[in-house]
Amino acid sequence: MVSAVHGTLLECDIPTKVFILHLNDEQLPSERFVIQDLDDTHLLVQPDKVDMVRGEVAKFLQRSQYTAAQ
Repeated sequence: MVSAVHGTLLECDIPTKVFILHLNDEQLPSERFVIQDLDDTHLLVQPDKVDMVRGEVAKFLQRSQYTAAQ
């Protein structure tokens, strides 16, 4: 029997994907949001968690930026 899962496709670079998978692993098993790791740059995630993932990625990118001293 075929079963279908509703999800949202995320496309990102490899370092961002590794960060998202790390976020997913930190969650309790019942709260994990990655449905399937598709390839090097694509993840299928639960649609209701997309905004949370985007917010966490934005925070990560903000912390990771280097600004040169003037």
